[in-house]
Amino acid sequence: MNILFVNNSEINPLNSGIQRITAILAQGFTAKGLNCYGAYFEKSNSSEEHLFIEKIKLDFTPESSRQLNHFIRKNQIQRVIVQECWPLKKLNIVHQALISVPECRLFYCYHNKPGKEFVRPSFSVECYRFIHGPEKIKALKKTITALLPAFLYTHLIQKKVQRDYSFICQVADKIVLLSESYIPVFLRLANHTETDLKKCIAIGNCLSFRQGLSPNALSDKQKEVLIVGRLSDRQKRISTALKIWQKIEKTGKFKDWKLKIAGTGPDEKYYHHLVRKLKLKQISFEGKQNPQPYYQQASVYMLTSAYEGFPLVLTESLQMGAVPIAFDTFSSIHDVLRQHENGIIIPSDDQNEFVSQLCNLMNFPDKRNKMAFNGLESCNKFSEENIIQIWMNHLQEPSE
Repeated sequence: MNILFVNNSEINPLNSGIQRITAILAQGFTAKGLNCYGAYFEKSNSSEEHLFIEKIKLDFTPESSRQLNHFIRKNQIQRVIVQECWPLKKLNIVHQALISVPECRLFYCYHNKPGKEFVRPSFSVECYRFIHGPEKIKALKKTITALLPAFLYTHLIQKKVQRDYSFICQVADKIVLLSESYIPVFLRLANHTETDLKKCIAIGNCLSFRQGLSPNALSDKQKEVLIVGRLSDRQKRISTALKIWQKIEKTGKFKDWKLKIAGTGPDEKYYHHLVRKLKLKQISFEGKQNPQPYYQQASVYMLTSAYEGFPLVLTESLQMGAVPIAFDTFSSIHDVLRQHENGIIIPSDDQNEFVSQLCNLMNFPDKRNKMAFNGLESCNKFSEENIIQIWMNHLQEPSE
């Protein structure tokens, strides 16, 4: 079977979780005897050159659909897996290329929580960008958006979400969501009936690392709390993490602990500003790094996102024995964490409870080590072997 992956940019596993998962799937499919090809819209500075048999670069012109159609026919592509294709103008290019190839099936992967569009921009961040950043008009528009009454913002976004999700339902043969719990939400927002239910399947992300931490290495853990991710406040809300950490520092009980933040992003300057404003001392920004050594050292992983799809950081922290503590802002968290067994789930936006539970984790190493040990075992259900097999079962289903 010949498979074509479509991504926004050439694959570099260090660029994003989606690209990392794409690389793992392509390698896994190749090991199973499938032939993998790639299509992308943007060049990458450092791409995986030997991941695909052949690649094609696309753009936004009608000619791209014709070129992609030729590429699909030439290489006898049977399944197209759209991993990243936003805005949906890109998906339409793929759709147009497939109209005359009905035997080729389109799998569209929605790599986020359905309805994440309803989360508004951060007023504080956009004000900072307007004052200090170069894109003042863009920041001003987002600041105004953040100030819209909730009912008006919801009304405006709902129309766009329905249009986008409905288009996905229209063109995709299969819609791949990251959790069973997301399927009814996606269909409701698309305003589609249960007749489209058969199109939707749930496949979680597989583990990022080939090998997890040895249980014996748990004793080498440092007094570190870790955050890994893109520094963008609308989703990741690292400003919330910094405010929580301020309360931790103010207790005066954890002076030998440190918060490390690995990653880069558009709100990095704002976060440095906030660190100065909150007078935080036990914190460091590590920049863009290979996260594995940081997971290996950290004792706790901290997640304060407003939304996630199926965050790799959860399974990565479990694999490396860093106990995750996260807000209950996305339903797939319950597919990964068991409360107080391998991690801690905090009621949405309850900062005081987050502080209390984080203090408990830092205070009681025996409890923390037991949860870390449980995490090493519990993440095995998301092994590459298991997830690849689920994918293979769906890819090999006969066309309807």
